[in-house]
Amino acid sequence: MLLVVGMMGRLLLQTMQSPGIEKFLSTEYFQNPYPTYRELLESNPIFWSEKARAWIVSPFHEVEKGLHLDVFTQKQRMLKASSHFTADELAKMPHILTNLSNWVVFQDPPEHTRLRRLISKSFTPRSINALEPKIEAIVSNLLDEAMKKVTFNLVDEFSFQLPAMVICELLGIPLEKQWDLKRWSDGVAGFTASARITHEQAAYAEEVAREAEEYLMGFFEQVRKTPNDGLLSRIINSQGAEDGLTDKEIVGLTINLFFAGFETTEGLIGNMVMTLVNHPEQLALLRSNPELMDAAVEETLRYESSILKQSRVASEDIEILGETIKAGDYVHFMIGAANYDPARFSNPEVFDITRSDAGNISFGHGIHFCIGAPLSRLEARIAMRQLLERMPKLSILDPQPTFPELLAVRKPLQLWVTNA
Repeated sequence: MLLVVGMMGRLLLQTMQSPGIEKFLSTEYFQNPYPTYRELLESNPIFWSEKARAWIVSPFHEVEKGLHLDVFTQKQRMLKASSHFTADELAKMPHILTNLSNWVVFQDPPEHTRLRRLISKSFTPRSINALEPKIEAIVSNLLDEAMKKVTFNLVDEFSFQLPAMVICELLGIPLEKQWDLKRWSDGVAGFTASARITHEQAAYAEEVAREAEEYLMGFFEQVRKTPNDGLLSRIINSQGAEDGLTDKEIVGLTINLFFAGFETTEGLIGNMVMTLVNHPEQLALLRSNPELMDAAVEETLRYESSILKQSRVASEDIEILGETIKAGDYVHFMIGAANYDPARFSNPEVFDITRSDAGNISFGHGIHFCIGAPLSRLEARIAMRQLLERMPKLSILDPQPTFPELLAVRKPLQLWVTNA
């Protein structure tokens, strides 16, 4: 009876709330979520969404705090996200569920600490800086090929391939697998980044997770026989008893690194090109003041983040802005909305690469802060510097970019550009 009353109360509360809630997760929302964010920040900074079966938290302070608090955990996230499937349906998803259960981002300490330690040496400032000449060469070569055409799709020919090639280099995976990596990562994204996973998304995620596991298991055997300098070879061939992982755990870790390695950076580069071209005065300012590139990257991360939310599960009852989050409740901390909070940023809807209150929470916060953030920033800086130097007449063509209907990820699916 208490459960029924609680659910009815949530439904009644939702009917009394702002029009922004009605637009949340609509087709219109996915193409441009920012008007909805504004309404939520003004009228419903926290609310229960029946569509997402989760609490939606928008203000910057509460998002930053929530991502840091130990009371909000990661381990149960995929169980919550897939709780609308029956036991028989879940039994048909063994590969994707096992894979995701081994992602470092879905772990709490001590498992999270152990897995993060295994990969952290490849993401130190020294390690990232050592990649700069390689990234410069990749960017130059990609632009050489793309600019042989009068027009080209920046996503397929540049913003995806750059981070994919870099993550292949880091992991030691053959470069020719990059398109498979994209297909596998995009398939998994349909499962991990959706507001409510459909049966079609689940079936496709299971298919690509099985395919990825089959390939990686064979690859692991290869690097056992013939080690290389990649991160995976080092993990497989240098594990001590304390850190020993099963091959299935390494498969999950690898797919996690695929996803983190290029989804964020692909979106950042595409979003940055789109945003600068749509703000010609800021583009001109950056061209004439290239020392503002770091600031331009940070403002893009705030204004048009490629990651729009991170989620947690409450491990105990906690109150946020007068609402009681119950133990076991699913919570979406809306990074995209937090980056537009007027309580944190002056004129948040203005794209300003010289803003005095710069900042963002696009790479998360706390122990789950994105380990690849410095690499993503470096790739974006190099990519944009070369793009602007080599394409002085850079412009966007029709068809205009569209975006995936994913709650967590925002990136143009295609971005046709020219220098003519």
